[in-house]
Amino acid sequence: MESPRPSVLLPAVDPALEMSESDLFWQEHWKKFAGGLVVVVLLILATGAWSFWQSQQRTAAETLYSASSGPEGWREVLVKFPGTIAAGNAQLRLAEALRADGKVDEAAATLEIFVATQPEHPLAPVGWLSLGEIRQMQKNDAAALEAFRTASGKYASSYAAPMASLAEARLLITGGSRGEAKAVLESIGLSYPQTPAAMIAAGELSMLETSAGTPASSSAP
Repeated sequence: MESPRPSVLLPAVDPALEMSESDLFWQEHWKKFAGGLVVVVLLILATGAWSFWQSQQRTAAETLYSASSGPEGWREVLVKFPGTIAAGNAQLRLAEALRADGKVDEAAATLEIFVATQPEHPLAPVGWLSLGEIRQMQKNDAAALEAFRTASGKYASSYAAPMASLAEARLLITGGSRGEAKAVLESIGLSYPQTPAAMIAAGELSMLETSAGTPASSSAP
């Protein structure tokens, strides 16, 4: 029996040269994979460049801040390196200097910008505490209470939180809200036991309770 002759239209192909399904898939899609790889490499390079730039910015900002010793120098840090930790530090020092010079409105405006633009700054709770004190100086008790409560609530784990609660309690006492003030003082002892703030709160709570009992004792026969 004669073996079939190879077709003229379909020439014989060496099995070693035949392409597998994976080879065909790669031949069809290799450009997509290559393009994706280029994108990944570019992202890695961009991330590295951004991290390096940020590191350089931080170093330059810290160097300039360290060399600054007055309002003009702190303002320069703010202008050249906004949003950095050093810029936040400069804002706080600038606000304190303005406050010391009696420019409480400018100091308050500086602190408002600081707490709004750098809420995650390590000294953000200090900014709120200082802002509350300035608002109290301006006779704006409602704004002062809001600032104190932000410092003690949003940043409850910071060292400024119990001090802000103490300031809040004192302001409440001044405003005649003795019941609220008592609750705040008691909360300091519960939330921050064995701290100087808790000791101060206990003393002020004792004075508050004593003064509350004075009218009753004085009216007794």
